[in-house]
Amino acid sequence: MTFDNVGEARKVFLRESAVPNWEAPEITIGFPQLLRLLERLKIHATFFVEGWSALHYGKLIQNIYNDGHEIGLHGWIHEGFSSLDQRAARQYIHDGLKALQLRGIQPFGFRAPGGQVGQFTRQILVDDGFIYDSSIETSLPKSIPSDVKGFSGDEIQQLESGLICISWQWFMVDAIHYNLASNGLRNPKALSDFWCQVIRKVAKGNGLITLICHAHVTGINPERMSALERVLKLALALDFDIVPAIDVCARFGDLSR
Repeated sequence: MTFDNVGEARKVFLRESAVPNWEAPEITIGFPQLLRLLERLKIHATFFVEGWSALHYGKLIQNIYNDGHEIGLHGWIHEGFSSLDQRAARQYIHDGLKALQLRGIQPFGFRAPGGQVGQFTRQILVDDGFIYDSSIETSLPKSIPSDVKGFSGDEIQQLESGLICISWQWFMVDAIHYNLASNGLRNPKALSDFWCQVIRKVAKGNGLITLICHAHVTGINPERMSALERVLKLALALDFDIVPAIDVCARFGDLSR
């Protein structure tokens, strides 16, 4: 279970904002509701946080961390990571890492803003001591598949460098359905039905699946929150272990490095 993005970082990248907004709905409503849901269901998750957000939303991020959730790095200001040159990619990863470390948090995982990993990212992550990357090679599709009969679960692999790669699917991202894909499921009940269908299929093969949600997409909307809760309760009923990404790595590979 993973959550991406905190606060104004993406708007800073788009030059629509310059400073944090503590009154934004995702800060005042979204994150508190998500954290209460996770606490109620006794679930720990991974929150991928931008370095800029670590700098400006320290109290929120510290609360998430103190609740037992994992904090991963999500770039600097949610830049389009796959298009960065090597110098910029290294700068944003290094600065984001240092911003979290100044909060007393050592991130072990990374997810590229925009999802797509980029040419230089994984070697930089290895150089900076990260354990895993949860980005993918494919770019955001204009539409997503409605038939997932051939899908049996996400893949996890360890590169020769030691970096563990945890894949995911665009059709398991809330923002893709509610906002972005031309054929996304805009109705929360329809989306929860779809995700439940996928989860039942993966459960039959004891597979791995990654769910990606956002406080500003799901967390601020009661119907979408109910849909997420329904999906998580089904997963628990099917005996899924719902865990942070670092726990998946611990079960998969040797983390002694």
